[in-house]
Amino acid sequence: MKPPRPPTPGLALPHRAEINSSDSQTQIMDFWSRLHSRTPRLVTSIFPTNLHFLLLTDDACYPKPFIISQSYDIAARQCQSQVETIVSQCNLSNTKFRDTDFDIEGDFATSQHNYLFDLTTCIEQTSRRGKDPFVKGSPWSSRRYCSHSNKDDDTSLPGSVHRISWIFENPQFTVSGFSSSDIQQGNSGDCWWLAALGTIAHREDLMNKICVARNEEVGVYGFVFHRDGAWISTVFDDNLYLKEPDFDKETYDATGSKARHHRKQKQSNSEALFFAKCIDPNETWLPLLEKAFAKVHGDYQALDGGWAGIAMEDLTGGVATLIATNSILDKERLWRELLSCGIIGGEFLFTLSSGAGFKHRNGIVLSHTYSILEAIELKKEHGGMTRLVKIRNPWGQRSDTGYGEWCGAWADGSKEWNTYTINALHHEFGDNGIFWMTYEDAMENFDYMYRTRLLRHGWTMAQKWMSTLVPWLPGFLKKKFIIDLKDKSTVIIVLSQLDDRYFPGLQGEYDFTLHFLLRPIISKIDICRVSPCHLGDGRSINCELTLETGTYEVIPKSSRKGMASARWRKQLNWLQVGILRSYAKLGCSTILDMPKKES
Repeated sequence: MKPPRPPTPGLALPHRAEINSSDSQTQIMDFWSRLHSRTPRLVTSIFPTNLHFLLLTDDACYPKPFIISQSYDIAARQCQSQVETIVSQCNLSNTKFRDTDFDIEGDFATSQHNYLFDLTTCIEQTSRRGKDPFVKGSPWSSRRYCSHSNKDDDTSLPGSVHRISWIFENPQFTVSGFSSSDIQQGNSGDCWWLAALGTIAHREDLMNKICVARNEEVGVYGFVFHRDGAWISTVFDDNLYLKEPDFDKETYDATGSKARHHRKQKQSNSEALFFAKCIDPNETWLPLLEKAFAKVHGDYQALDGGWAGIAMEDLTGGVATLIATNSILDKERLWRELLSCGIIGGEFLFTLSSGAGFKHRNGIVLSHTYSILEAIELKKEHGGMTRLVKIRNPWGQRSDTGYGEWCGAWADGSKEWNTYTINALHHEFGDNGIFWMTYEDAMENFDYMYRTRLLRHGWTMAQKWMSTLVPWLPGFLKKKFIIDLKDKSTVIIVLSQLDDRYFPGLQGEYDFTLHFLLRPIISKIDICRVSPCHLGDGRSINCELTLETGTYEVIPKSSRKGMASARWRKQLNWLQVGILRSYAKLGCSTILDMPKKES
């Protein structure tokens, strides 16, 4: 016989006075009574309010200050010393320099194309050469951010690789110095980088800081770039990719006249280059600088798509801020800063982005980046003032469909031009990628502007890199940076993550977005909270302000979002890594060394 079932707790409560306070049953009744209510209650959270706080580890960083120029001086001296050593060694061996770390000649000869494409590219997609078109979804068709090309047939692989002395009839590193008008985009979606380069090309002081050493006879060049908070140097040879393949050696040509004609017509001077080129047929600085930037990122495909502000930081070591043109608070203040961009020694540089899309807006190509070369206040003939901005398309010309330049007021051939305005602005009409716009039209027709502050002599930097686990519950971290100011100062605070452009496909399955807040360590009252202007531009965020003497804390926050392409990319990575591992186990250095299966 089963014992009687006890009453359900909470349904029949005995009178409190009849129960001993020490009785265990009382504790059970009290527990259940707290869970029962005659009226429903609002649930605001299923987790404890302090859960995020409990997930974090406490850590504070105290960055140590140093003079910014010290990092550059070390990199420049290292680069110059390395070039001098290479020149000495080449003179002893009577050979030109060959860069074994970025050997595009050998890589092209074996059809591996490791210096064309990144790790996410399947080997089968890199085995084609010459004029074979890429399939849909192939590397050069995969554009990200601002990466427009002006050609409709930019889907071919390079046809050959040769040295500068072989390509150019009279090679010169520069012809009449550096200039934005030299720049012409090639078969890479690096308009974002070329636009930034065009913005600084007229600044000889900035360009000479990049191009620090070279010996054109030996074929060795040394350039300096800024990456992850420090200056780095790279040294490379003078081999370049050409559009056309070499003359077919199997064709009968006893006198060699056909080969010479082929070389002169299709493989000579700037026009023969596959990637970026100078307008002048014998000028070489641009393709060499592009090659140097490709080398420090591993391959040319790494340059495909990006934000001009990132390129400005990498080229100058400055701090770039992305500004949405429809959210500018004080346009007068911005105009005053713009006026300094064309002046030697000016503090600011600017580029413009036309926003997303595949067509054009009043002649301006979408998903494309433009350089601001100059801003002036033009006095009108009959009184008054017009604010004008001089802009350049990195293509250096209009597209095959006729777009690429502004076609509104102050465009070439518009009614605003007369003898007075032409002379006042020193403007030359032509298909050269350069055009003028009013300040108001520029703000109306471009979606974003990059403002880059150059950190000249006198700036002191304090930086500290730290790693942190990003909790699955978003919120500000316990980790923080402490800033101790002894005097009232203008301060630029930058929160940055590592540049993942040189290890694509290996950065994991998440995109991370940075945020931070700044506040005095005593009052804990927020001075500012900073988040990205655009989620696509996530490498760094910053704020510039004047702070009084005191101690402040910068508290970071990192949110994450899964990348839709992560699974596809991971599969390609493991395929390529697996195949290369098989080659290594067999003692093969290239695909061509693979042992043939006997029949």
